[in-house]
Formats: sequence, structure tokens, C-alpha cells
Amino acid sequence: MLSTLDVDFLLTNDDGIEAIGLQSLCQAIEALGSIAVVAPDTVRSCCSHMVTTAESLIVERLDSVSWKVSGTPADCIRIAIKHLRIRPKWILSGVNEGGNLGVDIHYSGTVAGAREAALLGFRSMAISQYLRRDRPRDWPLTARRAIYAWTQLQSIDLQPNQFWNVNLPVVDRPQVELAIVHSDPEPQMLGYDFEPIQDQPSDDFASAQTQWVKYRSNYQERPRQEQYDVANCFSGNITATRLGARIAGL
Repeated sequence: MLSTLDVDFLLTNDDGIEAIGLQSLCQAIEALGSIAVVAPDTVRSCCSHMVTTAESLIVERLDSVSWKVSGTPADCIRIAIKHLRIRPKWILSGVNEGGNLGVDIHYSGTVAGAREAALLGFRSMAISQYLRRDRPRDWPLTARRAIYAWTQLQSIDLQPNQFWNVNLPVVDRPQVELAIVHSDPEPQMLGYDFEPIQDQPSDDFASAQTQWVKYRSNYQERPRQEQYDVANCFSGNITATRLGARIAGL
């Protein structure tokens, strides 16, 4: 049996273990304590709370405190706690490349990583960086803002099975200590459509009725009301939402 590994932070994500958001957070948070990383071996974005039960999972150790897993973020947390016997004080999922605001929480693998941690009894936080195509990305600054958000929220009590969902805004100034606004998720969905692909891939088995389509949306134009997380994040605030991991009534 593996011995228990006690650490201050366990990190995961849904963009894959090599993602710059995760790597930037790892580098920055090492100054606060010991870390372990258990993350997917490739991109698992929008996988929601999917877990692998019918297939084998490959767990590859990269160094003394890092593993990659051929599964989802929820799989990674399960492997970390149940198989690798990692015992963190906090579990952080992210930093995700893109916002997880409003109803995004239902689709997000990043949020699911924090949710699975809460179900297993650990204090956890999902952290996502809202992106804009017309603004450059500064991942070291994102990591510092993520740590600032954690330091401000980590002493606030969470009820059993609650966890934090944090979204970082796009702000031109290099200020780390932005306002943190506690917001409920925006209930209106991001609008989307499907665009037909004219140059369809060659497929000898496709029939004349086969269609190829691609998802299309504009995140910046999503509906928003001023009291909810989308509007607050788009306005330049760090948004923090306490979410429940259990279904109401259970």
C-alpha cells in the first residue's frame, strides 16, 4: 500500500497537465506551501463531472509530486485521494483557460474537479480566467490573482460539500488585488448555434444524409444581469460563488 502524502495543495485542471494556466499556478503557489499535481494527460474541457468506471485508467508518475492520468478532472481527484493517498489541505482546480460563469458550471471539467473534492470532504476551489480575443494573456499575473483570491476566501467557512467557484476578469492594469464580488451564477445561457461545414471531410461510409456541423458562439455577447457573476466578471471584478456539491435534499 502507498504511504500517505500530506501536502498543502493538490492541483488539477481540465486543460491537461501541460496547460500554461496550471503550470503558472504551480510555479506561483509553491511559495505558499507544498504541492502535488494530478491532472489529465490531455485536454478534457467541457467534460462536466464525467468519471471513468468501465475502462482502465493509466496513471503515470512524472516526478515526486506530479502524475498524469488518462481521465477526467473528477477521475484525477479520485485517483489522487483514493489510490495515491494524497492528503491536501486544499484542492485547487485550474487555472482554466476561459471563464466558467453562470450555467457553464454544469459543463465545466474544472468545476467538476473542485466538486468531486468537496464530495470527498476536502476544501476546494475552481479557478478560471475569463479571456478576450482582443486582449493579451498574462498567465503569471493570472496566477498571482488566483492566489490573492484564495488568500481572501480561504478563511471563510464553507458548509459540508460546499466549494468555491472563482472567475478572474480581464483588466488592463497589472493590479493583483482586484475587488472580489460574491455573486450567484447568471441563470441565462450563452447563446449558440451550429454552422454547416461546406468542405466536409472525406468519409467512404458517410451517406448522402450525413451532415458536418461546427459549434459557434460569442462568449463576450452572452446575456447578463448586473447582480450575477457574468456581469460582475465582465466589469473587471473577481467573482466568487459558493456552490453546493450535493443535490438538494440528499
